[in-house]
Amino acid sequence: SLEAFVALDVPFLASERAERVARLRTIMNQADVTNAEKYRAIMEAYQIENDYGRTIEAYRGSTDDGREVDFLRVGRIALVYQTLDGRESAVWDQQSRKWVELDSSYRNPIKQGLRIARKQTAPDMIRLPLPAAQPGGQG
Repeated sequence: SLEAFVALDVPFLASERAERVARLRTIMNQADVTNAEKYRAIMEAYQIENDYGRTIEAYRGSTDDGREVDFLRVGRIALVYQTLDGRESAVWDQQSRKWVELDSSYRNPIKQGLRIARKQTAPDMIRLPLPAAQPGGQG
């Protein structure tokens, strides 16, 4: 179920998260690993995934087309990127499962969010595009 959750979730730190699931799958198939150790590994993987939902993080990575960008993840509710020159920004649309380009009004808020996530400035309110709430928690 963890593997399915990661596959369906917002695509942040994709390779790191896929490696964690693969390591977990390997451990589960090893006869020389105790059940206690297997349980500990499962709990650790779920705890890491749980922590993603309540943290803010900035990291550098590449888009699907190979451009190097700075990603900003705010919990599981917002994943945005900004090119290193700051000229282009996009937000991940979970419903359509693709990046949506943002207008220039988000340039400075994303830069501010990146600085906050890197602990270069004090936490503050930032304006980011967020999906609208759906009735019954279907967002």
